[in-house]
Amino acid sequence: MMKVKFNKFERVAGLFVLLAIGGVILTALSAAIKQGWFETKVHYFTTFENADGIHQGTLVQMSGLRAGAVDSVELESDNRIRVGFHVLGKFQDRIRENSTVQLIRPFIIGERVLEVAVGSEQFQPLPDQAHVKSVETVDLMTLMSGKSMNNYLSKLGGILESMQVIVDAFADKSRAESMVRVIDRLDPLMKNLNTMSTEVIKLSKQATKDDGVQKLVGNLAVTTTEINKILPELNNQNPELAKDLAVMTQNLATVTKALGPAVQHVEAELPGASVRLVEALNETVVVLKAMQKSFFMRSSVQEVREEESKRVPANSK
Repeated sequence: MMKVKFNKFERVAGLFVLLAIGGVILTALSAAIKQGWFETKVHYFTTFENADGIHQGTLVQMSGLRAGAVDSVELESDNRIRVGFHVLGKFQDRIRENSTVQLIRPFIIGERVLEVAVGSEQFQPLPDQAHVKSVETVDLMTLMSGKSMNNYLSKLGGILESMQVIVDAFADKSRAESMVRVIDRLDPLMKNLNTMSTEVIKLSKQATKDDGVQKLVGNLAVTTTEINKILPELNNQNPELAKDLAVMTQNLATVTKALGPAVQHVEAELPGASVRLVEALNETVVVLKAMQKSFFMRSSVQEVREEESKRVPANSK
């Protein structure tokens, strides 16, 4: 076997090549370590209504630090976007039940990243393959996108059309004058409403003073209870009571109808008749007093008064 010999320059060149290869390998290993290629990865997923600007490989951040990347972006049957992502194992303890995910732009014109909020310590950490709640956000670039601008412009066009209808309506002088009259009447209306509200407040204070409403309701309840007790007894004692009341009401109505024309006929003479009736009563009293003072009735009157003074009143028994 032929032995290959290298001269001094070839040996130096080979050494540089080996050193270069070793440096590339070390650099790749260092980059892989920094990228977390050899660390444990924990996978999660979330859903968005609009995942504009997100794709496989999108950066996942936590408190501004690189924590992972997006693994998949899929459209579900309910038209929501399912986003699967992973974070490095050292960040797993920070993702808890109250953590949220949102799409943000670190800079105004930069790409969107998935920002995961750090959870509170009083909540439990989420396990692998768990769902993380999402928060929909809107940034300046999203607002200026073609899709959003078309929606906003269409809405603005509808608003302008409505404004045109209003302007055309007020172009009529009679309608404008009617609107001015309505505005002029608003001030008295507001004053009346203010007065009404003040009176209602006073009324409510009077009603609630010393629990007046509560006492009234309580008394009504007691009254209703007593009436419910009395009505069956009255019905048992006099089953024809309702019929008698109906007949009495009809008779009263008949009498009222009959007295109406008669009262109207003598209405002009009623004041004079009343005066004469009072005069007759006064004369009667005078005559009775005179008879009491007469010789024949004086003693009898005295005896009656003595008997009346000795009589026990009925209400004292």
